[in-house]
Amino acid sequence: MRRTTSTAAETARPSSDRARFRSLPTRDVMQYGVVSIDMGEPVCKAIQLLLDKHISGLPVTNQGRLAGILSEKDVLKLLYEQEYLPGLVGDYMSRDIVTFDIESPFSDIYDCLTASVYRRVPILHQGRLAGMITRADLIRVYRERLHPPESVPVTPRLRKEFLAQDAMVHGLLTVRKETPLTEVMDILSTRHVTGLPVVDDAMRLEGMITEKDIIRCLDDREACLSTVRDHMTVDVVAFEPTAPLGDVCACLIRRNFRRVPIVRDGRLLGIVARADIIRKMSQVFKLAGANADCN
Repeated sequence: MRRTTSTAAETARPSSDRARFRSLPTRDVMQYGVVSIDMGEPVCKAIQLLLDKHISGLPVTNQGRLAGILSEKDVLKLLYEQEYLPGLVGDYMSRDIVTFDIESPFSDIYDCLTASVYRRVPILHQGRLAGMITRADLIRVYRERLHPPESVPVTPRLRKEFLAQDAMVHGLLTVRKETPLTEVMDILSTRHVTGLPVVDDAMRLEGMITEKDIIRCLDDREACLSTVRDHMTVDVVAFEPTAPLGDVCACLIRRNFRRVPIVRDGRLLGIVARADIIRKMSQVFKLAGANADCN
């Protein structure tokens, strides 16, 4: 085994970082509003929740109190052994679970998630499910609190200098004018989006098709069987990637739409939604708080 030595100066910051990280309050790390399911629900509903919410474990409750966990691994093993899963969630959940109280030292939770096979632990308050902490939460909070992406102090002036591209989401779902409206309905209802950019083969933006556009067609069967071309919104407000994020924010406050396309030379680059701006500014506020704690 190779051993290395470090000077006091080299080890001071990592030790300090580790101590600060482990001393965080549990309530500052955990996820609130956790998706859960009652043990009396059909197991097929739980499986659909795992798939729809892109989560790997589902807390199971009984009259509001945590009763177990149904994980991807549990479901995969069952599906491998059986052709289908009849019955209720309570028939398949794991009852042997490790939990922590919201007042438990975060260092204990950190040690559990790093030393055991568990990827997540439920957090309880007065015996009831209050939240969840996962390994991903450890990484996220460490990054935000101790090694934030911005290397300069966050000031009101800097917040004003954010651009649309700083909050923009890439890898978009898009449709063509020729896309059947029924296909758009499937995307909107299963992918948890409320609008889709309409583009041509060169990714030039041609319009938007939104929930509102679709709803107008629901009482007309013939319209529902038509294509995006007949129902999309052509008059679309769009921004360049270098537009001030404050301008995009003001637009989304004044107008009734929830997102705006980001384009360059007419070609779609991404989308900025209200939630994207909230997420970006929340990161800024957390970073500002972390910087204040360091001073």
